[in-house]
Amino acid sequence: MSVRFCWIGGLACITVQAAVADAQPAEPAKPISPVEFVELPALGQPALSPDGEKMILIRSEVNWKKNRYDQQFQMVDVETGKIRDMPQWRGFDADRDEGVWTPDSAGFITTLRRKKAERDQAYYYDIASGDLTKLTDHPSSVSQVQMMPAGGSFFFLARRHDPDAEEREKWDIKPYDVSTPRELWFQDLTETKAQPVLAGNYSVRDYSVAQDGSSIIHIRRPEGAGYASQHNEIWLHRLADGTDIRLTNNDYQEASPSLSPDNQKFAYIATVNEKGEGYYEDNLFIQDVGSSEPRLMMPNTALEVVDFAWDQSGEDIFLLGNSGVRTQLYRLTIESGKLEQLTSGDHVVRSWHFDRKNGTHTAKLVHANSPGDISVKRGPDESFRQVTREFDTLGERFKLPRQTVFSYEGRDGTSLEGLLVYPVNQEPGGRFPLVTITHGGPRSSSQFGSWNMSRYISVLAGQGYGVFLPNHRGGTGYGDAFMRDMVGEYFNNAHLDVLDGIDALVEQGLADPDRLVKMGWSAGGHMTNKLITFTDRFKAASSGAGVSDWVSLYGESDVRHNRTPWFGGSPWEEEAPLESYTRQSLLKDAWKVKTPTLFFNGGRDVRVPPTQEIMMYRGVRAAGTPTELYLAPGEPHNYRKPKHQLFKMNKELAWYAKYVTGVGYEP
Repeated sequence: MSVRFCWIGGLACITVQAAVADAQPAEPAKPISPVEFVELPALGQPALSPDGEKMILIRSEVNWKKNRYDQQFQMVDVETGKIRDMPQWRGFDADRDEGVWTPDSAGFITTLRRKKAERDQAYYYDIASGDLTKLTDHPSSVSQVQMMPAGGSFFFLARRHDPDAEEREKWDIKPYDVSTPRELWFQDLTETKAQPVLAGNYSVRDYSVAQDGSSIIHIRRPEGAGYASQHNEIWLHRLADGTDIRLTNNDYQEASPSLSPDNQKFAYIATVNEKGEGYYEDNLFIQDVGSSEPRLMMPNTALEVVDFAWDQSGEDIFLLGNSGVRTQLYRLTIESGKLEQLTSGDHVVRSWHFDRKNGTHTAKLVHANSPGDISVKRGPDESFRQVTREFDTLGERFKLPRQTVFSYEGRDGTSLEGLLVYPVNQEPGGRFPLVTITHGGPRSSSQFGSWNMSRYISVLAGQGYGVFLPNHRGGTGYGDAFMRDMVGEYFNNAHLDVLDGIDALVEQGLADPDRLVKMGWSAGGHMTNKLITFTDRFKAASSGAGVSDWVSLYGESDVRHNRTPWFGGSPWEEEAPLESYTRQSLLKDAWKVKTPTLFFNGGRDVRVPPTQEIMMYRGVRAAGTPTELYLAPGEPHNYRKPKHQLFKMNKELAWYAKYVTGVGYEP
């Protein structure tokens, strides 16, 4: 009700009016706009306290004024879900790194950078007092903090510091494609100076502390090797006597090494088969310490291993597995090789962590109606229970599209699938304009949710488009043979799989064959460039960070090793397979393009440098086809600044409206 003061004949009075607002119908939900999509917050890096009562996480939200995403810590009561906003710590940058709890659950360590400072340092936040204490004063930036299990001290990584470098940098030009090695340091919480643990003619790329604190398992890469991850090797460093043991000696890229609870075994992820041959799914291997023979787990299971953790006993391993359109949590029994699926549903499990001490899983569950709230799973027989409620009302505020799995058959009989997103206001029986978006990688897959800024499928659906996200051959989650279809020929079946999916949607009376759009970023941009040179059936297209010439990309890009199998060798080796590179390149076919096409790239993209889209744009323009190119200044491989993300959405939506639907679009 409402209370109003009034005057009658000079006397004060009070009138009371019953409230009717609650009885009025709520404002109807509407399709989400590009601005509202960019403004959606994001939750990440959840960390459960050792006592299991509290959780810290990082919440990101847009800052239009500064054209960035600000990150702040939040603390959540696990039982009630009550949120406690953490201090924003004035004088520090708004980027937050993962928080690492102390064993007593009294506080956590994170890395912060003071404004106008050049280096990140480690800080301790005391929850009871609210005090923030600086722990390190390292000459180079501190990262990847890990606590000793007993507490009282911690490790961190930092790039090697050369005290004379600052003076030399005033005169010297740095060598190209050479990275400064990272070293592992140790610091007691009562001390102000850190001590080196691992430093030498190598770079420490990843590490984890043994459960009993006796040793460090880590990855070493040769000094200055940059992104040459095929040179990774796993080592064990014993803290008691400082001895080092090399655990692997091969030519493939191990990742995420972890010791078993009894320190007798270690596990890791590698993209090889049981023979050590390269270009396979991300597989899980287990190996005895001191043995040179790894055991490939799940050799016949079509599953990409995303992450893993040992259970308390060391007899089982929990793992995240990508099976195509979903990522689920599994339990693997090591001795028998039995795989048990622990979660189910049309979702993707992300930001997952397993705490061996209290047996609790923490994860973000992403699905069609949520970019991902945080949930916990405490016991072996319990399901995930949602803790945060950031996105509970998203479906009430906005009309969100329906997402379903669309299964179809390729022209050679191969079973394929993808995601189909229906237009928000689709009338039964009517055909819709279809936007086909192919995933990046190409070693990845399109999955439920797809809240990616380069895809913005809920915005497209709100504009009346259906969206098709095919999982073509060459992607992950469907087994080694499926992913290895690109070995020897990148565009072997992948582009045909995309077209076959579109044909199936047309044949089923869903997609309008006269209103087709193609878009994608990175490998999705490669696919767009391929399809606009292969067919003229698309009425509009958008290519982001796509290749045009494989030879120049191989030489320009920061990664090469994983691309080599597509062509059978490098372009500069003796008797190089140059014919393969030329045949698969797209620039030579730009004269065929009749589809009005937008091109985008980041001005500082080192993965697919801007020259690739510049060449493709110029070729299409020379063909007389409508085209535009936009290079976002300062952006890397993916657009990270919200104004650039919004510009791309609006430009694409206006382009599609002009060439596909004929309906005006107001940015």
